[in-house]
Amino acid sequence: MIYEEFPHVVTFQRLEKVPDGGGGYVEKFTDYLTTEAFVGGITSREYYQAQQLQNPVDCNVYFPYRNDIEKTMRIIYENKVLTLKSNPIDQGGMHEIMNLKCQVTGVLKGNG
Repeated sequence: MIYEEFPHVVTFQRLEKVPDGGGGYVEKFTDYLTTEAFVGGITSREYYQAQQLQNPVDCNVYFPYRNDIEKTMRIIYENKVLTLKSNPIDQGGMHEIMNLKCQVTGVLKGNG
């Protein structure tokens, strides 16, 4: 069920070692979790601060509270690849809504 508060759907992916078919392994992003979210732009102030820190941020991703999301993951949203630029932030400390600062770093080709 998608709530009005979270009108979008995102998929978290994590980097895993998968067999390469030749006896070795290759690192590949694999789907970890699909959940409802709100993907929104950043304020001009956030944009300026990110530029000052040379840590480009394009959007905020808000999603229901979880404690298993890691900064090494990435997000797929509307065929775009979002790279996490922050650790998950517990909005208000109430264990209800999480926030991630993200940068759009690519677009998936085909079905991903």
